Amino acid sequence: MSNEYQLADGSPRYGHRTGPTAGGQAAPALTASIEEAAGGAAKLGLDALAAAMDRRLRSAWADKQDPAVEALRDANPEELAAARALVRIHLGSQREWRIKAQAVRDKELAGTMARRRAAGRAREIMALRFGLMAALIALPTFVVVTSPDDILKLLIVGAFCIAAAFAGGYFLTSRARVPVMPNIRGPWLNELREDVVNATLVAILQNKGTPMDPRTAAAACRGWESIRAASRAVDALHS
Repeated sequence: MSNEYQLADGSPRYGHRTGPTAGGQAAPALTASIEEAAGGAAKLGLDALAAAMDRRLRSAWADKQDPAVEALRDANPEELAAARALVRIHLGSQREWRIKAQAVRDKELAGTMARRRAAGRAREIMALRFGLMAALIALPTFVVVTSPDDILKLLIVGAFCIAAAFAGGYFLTSRARVPVMPNIRGPWLNELREDVVNATLVAILQNKGTPMDPRTAAAACRGWESIRAASRAVDALHS
């Protein structure tokens, strides 16, 4: 990345920076829209990410790459690198993004969990979970001690314990009455990340005054707008 898009410390030139410059003066904040997509994505919970994935999978525009958007990315490699760097500052790695989204979800569920604890449900679930774990450990241990050479019995008990673990987990989850953890698939999360990168790229080019076809800019921002729409729907559902 050239010096036009990267500072001496390796950080991207675009984004909010309020630290002192070489002259001792505070650097003015740049256009907020440059960080809008990346900063907004960092505030999403797991439920919003899961909803955004579902919405993207159902959208015809997401079935294949848009040639105009790909051409825009290819024509501006330095700006694309700056956009990726800015997105990484806000989101971190894929794993770090998941952890941030989990923290947001935990905060959103804090009221629900407090009600469950007040009702004694949390202690009940913990006792049931420990009981299930003890049973799943005790039964195969007993078989191993009493019939160490009976392979068939060990296989039957093992299969029974696996089925009991699934059934017990389902019962405990239902009994706890806590929303089920959404399934976040890595490849689909990466598609959302690229949507954020595309929107950030458009913001950087607009900030520079680079001419762009409005239809191409709209297509590049379409993914981020879809994420925002899904997030708003989740917020409305949970309000």
